[in-house]
Parts: sequence; C-alpha cells; structure tokens
Amino acid sequence: GWVNNGFDEKRKIMMDIFIEFKKSGLNCGFFVNKNLSHEQENLLLYNSKISLNIHDAYQRILGKDTNERTFKSLGLNGLMISDKVTQLENLFPNVRTSNDPAALVKLTKEYLSLTEKELNDIKEESRQNVLDNHCYTNRVEQLLAL
Repeated sequence: GWVNNGFDEKRKIMMDIFIEFKKSGLNCGFFVNKNLSHEQENLLLYNSKISLNIHDAYQRILGKDTNERTFKSLGLNGLMISDKVTQLENLFPNVRTSNDPAALVKLTKEYLSLTEKELNDIKEESRQNVLDNHCYTNRVEQLLAL
C-alpha cells in the first residue's frame, strides 16, 4: 500500500502497472489499503490464478533483497509475476519478471493460456521450493550453521 515510509516512489510504480492491467481486459483485482486481515490476504493469494508482486524502487535499484510478498505469493499461490529485482531472480530463477508494465501483462496472458494442469504443476513446484528452502526454519538452520 501507500505506507508513507519515505519510499513513496512505489506509488508511481504501482499505478503504472495497475493502469496497464486495467487496459488489458483481464479480470483483475487490486487490494491496496483494504485493511485485509492476514487470513483474508492468505485466502486471496491462495485463490488467485496468478499473484502480482511489486517492489519498492530501492529494492529494484539495490537488488539485495526481496519483499515478504515474494514468499507469501509463491508459498500460498505458487504462480507469481514480478518486477525485476536481482535477489528475487537469484532465489527464484523460474519466476518471470519485467519492469515494463506491458510486458507484465503479456507474461500474465501467457500463463493464463496454459492448461490447468500446466499451471498447477508450476504452482506446486514453486510452493515446494518455498517449503524446502525459504521458511523461517531454513533461515535459522542457515544461521546456526555459520
């Protein structure tokens, strides 16, 4: 949402992407500043065909981290498109990315053209990757191994 945290340049990034999706004719829902509970957010992500992930501008520039939504989206839904962030591409090389709003719409349409089985196979592989490699227990084990 519009967090007013000093990184408000994300608003323009989001609006550029949302406008392109609204023009696309796709059936999309955008939930910004809707005060969803964690349970509602989880259900929304889980039941979406595809999750859209948008990072702050500093994350795009520095490329050193990815946002929490990356892990939520892939762990709950399994199919996500995102803007380009180096760390996301390092952790999840199969996630399709672009900083061009029109290209994000095109990627979404490509995924939606797949069969349900193809989509479910991608989703299950991504979910399993998150469970196997990117949960808090994985991070604690990595720290303890240092």
